[in-house]
Amino acid sequence: MLKLLSKHHDLWLQMLNNLGCEHHTSKDIVQDMYIRMHTLVKDESKIMYGNDVNRYYIWKTLKNLYFSKLSKDKKYGFYELYDTDDVEQCDYNTDEDSSFSFLMDKIDSITKDWTVYDKRLFELYFLRGMSLRKISKGTSIGLTSIHGSILGYKKILKDNLSEDLMDYFNEDYDKIL
Repeated sequence: MLKLLSKHHDLWLQMLNNLGCEHHTSKDIVQDMYIRMHTLVKDESKIMYGNDVNRYYIWKTLKNLYFSKLSKDKKYGFYELYDTDDVEQCDYNTDEDSSFSFLMDKIDSITKDWTVYDKRLFELYFLRGMSLRKISKGTSIGLTSIHGSILGYKKILKDNLSEDLMDYFNEDYDKIL
């Protein structure tokens, strides 16, 4: 059956392009259609029209797969977890509060050896102030996984910065000039 379907590969791509699908996405959807036909259609005669593949049946399948993908993409917005080009670098070395700058330098030294994944989650939650649910929805990472990671980050920060934070909140520090 796959040989019969693959004969019209360019036609399936063109059908998706006519629906407004981008070329690289249409290739993925056609591959999904091949998989779906291979797993779900046990009797080849069900998708045949004479001696050729029933193009209407394939078109309906491609259309359903494409609109299903559009629906999923619209429902879930994605944040690139590993692409940090859009991250605005914060300047913590302000003259007004050098103690805060000192704390941020300590946080940077703690997080410098973390993986890109951990750094990005840390940045989204602590520095950008995004909720766990919003991060989960945007990155497609499970809420419990993100929650566990954030708890781990909090513990690391608490272990390493608790004394410095207490001094900062009590204003029991000398400002570095």
